[in-house]
Amino acid sequence: MKIYWVTVRQIGDLCSTTTVALAEGLVLKGHSVTVLGPKSPLNTSSSQWKHIELEQSSIRGLKAISLARAAVQWFKEHNPSDVDAVILDWQIASRVAPLLLSFGWPMILMDRSPPADVSFLARIQWREWKKSWKLVENQTILRGCVVSNLHSKFIQDRFAIQSSSIHVLPAGVDLQLFNKVDENKLSDGWRLVYHGRLDKHRGVLSLPMLVQKLNSNGVASKLTLIGEGDAYQALKTMEQKFNWMEVHPRMEHAKVAKILSLQHIGLLPMPESKVWKIASPLKRSEYLASGLLILGIKHAGHQVSNNEMEWMKLFPQQEFHKKSIEWLTQFRFKELSSLSNRARLFAEEHYSWDGSVAELDLAIQGLINES
Repeated sequence: MKIYWVTVRQIGDLCSTTTVALAEGLVLKGHSVTVLGPKSPLNTSSSQWKHIELEQSSIRGLKAISLARAAVQWFKEHNPSDVDAVILDWQIASRVAPLLLSFGWPMILMDRSPPADVSFLARIQWREWKKSWKLVENQTILRGCVVSNLHSKFIQDRFAIQSSSIHVLPAGVDLQLFNKVDENKLSDGWRLVYHGRLDKHRGVLSLPMLVQKLNSNGVASKLTLIGEGDAYQALKTMEQKFNWMEVHPRMEHAKVAKILSLQHIGLLPMPESKVWKIASPLKRSEYLASGLLILGIKHAGHQVSNNEMEWMKLFPQQEFHKKSIEWLTQFRFKELSSLSNRARLFAEEHYSWDGSVAELDLAIQGLINES
């Protein structure tokens, strides 16, 4: 089947991992996949799927609008034949769907997260998000995809959409790329890492304070941060003051995987909010595949199970620093290797992309049967 996907994700960006993994999975299922999105710094010509680069404004607030216009123009000019289904990221769906509906092409809405921004743009983003799900509610778009069961409930609490029209695609991980190494010695102390958006509202500014307190309490620790965002410059300034802290800009996934393989603990500082509570953090899967223990804020979006996992410690936000210090102070180092192995095994058993690819394929098949 011929599948098109219009995405706001820039291929090569950490946020494009899901798009790439699902596109590759659909190809392995026998589909022809064409992804339309922003220009990429990477050469995607060797990919099994086709990548169409679209023009996009660099101005915040206009990126999705300009990309949607470019997508509409591309479809008008090329009018591809034999299109079986089109996947639309929610950020551009309301502007692209009317044209595709006139072509008679069935559509799927892709929602990897409601708006996480807390700036003045958030109101505009929430309006756009609601417009997109309204298209599913009125059956202009026949199916929607979310990241968790809580995300699905979040949608159904706000829109008259049947659960059968919503497909849950949890964040997976490339188990070959992200792997653990047999190097768990603590000769230089704990090595803690966070990678992803370095935005203030994600709680990342609390991480240097945590590691500073650990060192002050005699728990030798180092912190590595990878990404970009509105907290990046503040974190770079801190880096100049502390020899236990490294801050890296956004980098290719392979480089991230290499750094993760040399860490001990992956951090999940995102606070308990309506967005983070329904999330399925990609970084969590990558931490576990790398054999890392996990330390973070306690809420449903960070949990992997209702049962407590020995390799995962989640504490209430108001006690995060205190409880984290207590845990690492009392930690028995001889248990690290065993817990690391169990974390990796959990990733192998639960976070392969295969399940999400199969569910997306099921959504496509159902979509085509209904249209």
